Amino acid sequence: MADLLDMTTPRLALIGCGRIAEFHAPACREAGLELTAVCSRPGSARLHPFAKRHGIPNVFDSVDSLLRARDEWDALLIAVTVEETLEVLLASLASDAPILVEKPVALTSEELVPLLGRGLPVIVGYNRRFYRTVQEARREVADDAPPIAQLVVPESIRTQSDGEKDGKYLRPFFVNSVHALDMARHVFGRLSVQHVRRAVGDSGEVAGIAALIGTEAGTVLQFTANWGAPANFSLSLDWPGRRLELKPFESATVYKGMEVREPTRETPIRSYVPTQTGRVDLDEVDSRFKPGFVGQAEALGRLVRGEDPAPAAGLEDAYEALKLAETLVGQRYSASPTPTLAAGSKR
Repeated sequence: MADLLDMTTPRLALIGCGRIAEFHAPACREAGLELTAVCSRPGSARLHPFAKRHGIPNVFDSVDSLLRARDEWDALLIAVTVEETLEVLLASLASDAPILVEKPVALTSEELVPLLGRGLPVIVGYNRRFYRTVQEARREVADDAPPIAQLVVPESIRTQSDGEKDGKYLRPFFVNSVHALDMARHVFGRLSVQHVRRAVGDSGEVAGIAALIGTEAGTVLQFTANWGAPANFSLSLDWPGRRLELKPFESATVYKGMEVREPTRETPIRSYVPTQTGRVDLDEVDSRFKPGFVGQAEALGRLVRGEDPAPAAGLEDAYEALKLAETLVGQRYSASPTPTLAAGSKR
């Protein structure tokens, strides 16, 4: 293996060439990584066009063949279906290479337990940690008194069908909404669910969640999963006379004070207008690439060089986010057995 500490241009291999990989490839190149190899499932129609489109010289038709070509790459990026991710990750760990793996890594927290506490060189693709807006919220929480906060996740969850009792209808919550839960953990620190109520539909499905979550610093976080509602993802932090609002997460607005407009004959309703005093937008690079992807690719580069990949998430963070999701829903995700490596990538 090359001396990673002296390496200036880490060589990256991609496992998976589907939709999300199309965002990763240019972001990784922008971050200074050299794309040298890619693989997908045997017979994939996407593989060679993807390699040509992104200028990747070494193409492999299976995960195993790419892993055997260890001299061709220094780090791995795993971007396959969630159902395949853990199996691919476990096979890849034998390479001892630094790895960036797409979130949430697995569909249950229990599956990640054997990987915890081992100091594995793995970062998890919770890219919102790299948003400038999220970093601003994190700084505000660290520097000021504990706020009252609200996190709204209007994820569209498929309604449970008759006779379906295995939790598969909750897949979007464990695959995507968990992303917001990791973001909240990054902003506030360790989260503890203090009270939760679930709205239940006529067929017994969970139709929404309202929860009260506490932090070690004293923040009170109100969590709302108003599934399918015509609303936007948002995180708001309130202090006396001041609010920081991420709505959506990619844009942050600062409000200080309130203008009270008294009723008039023409407008007989009193109105309350928050005074906007500032705004935080994403970094310029995040307007040209999928937000946070260049930042997390740079973190992978630091990991290759033996440096700290912060603020990247680790496997412990992925476990805690899934555990939190399970606590909020009141059950684990359950689905059919994981496909084998031969099934390959659909992403």
